[in-house]
Amino acid sequence: MKRSNLAIALSLAAALPFAVQAQEAPSHTWVEGSYVNADGDAEGHAVRGSFEFGESNVYGLAGVTRLELDNSPLKLDGRELGLGYAHPMSDRTDLFAEAAYLDTEVQVPGGAVDSNGYRTSVGLRSGLTDRFEGLVKANYVDGDDINGDFSGTVGGLVKLTPTWGITGDVTFDDDAETYQVGVRASF
Repeated sequence: MKRSNLAIALSLAAALPFAVQAQEAPSHTWVEGSYVNADGDAEGHAVRGSFEFGESNVYGLAGVTRLELDNSPLKLDGRELGLGYAHPMSDRTDLFAEAAYLDTEVQVPGGAVDSNGYRTSVGLRSGLTDRFEGLVKANYVDGDDINGDFSGTVGGLVKLTPTWGITGDVTFDDDAETYQVGVRASF
């Protein structure tokens, strides 16, 4: 009987980190690399990240994207820098708001065209199961060459370990859909 009690205790101790992970809110400190496809006409890659400032629920966010248009010499470089705030709604769910500065450069043969703007978003992130986190958010983008555009984003994160996961999302508006699939390290 002693050996079976010891085995049960060791099994529970081994499962404890996963049980603790299941009770935590979504992490706002992470970095990811991803493949990006915009409406089937452009593809490329992105590097994004977020860093929470202590226990304040305030986080910084940044991202860099490079897309190449199919059958065209045009390239699109996008950069984003902003702040967000996550309000815990439960042990597993955060309501969040973000504001970011956007800088986009379209490289054409013989030069480049710059466009600046901003993005605001509000949404929910939730640990739906121990290993799957969901995201839904509404976005508003405005800037030099955009006259105010609303979009929606739906995404998910499959947690392979407490640190590593596979992430994916789709952002859709009236004109296009953008898909991202990548690898994320959460801290």
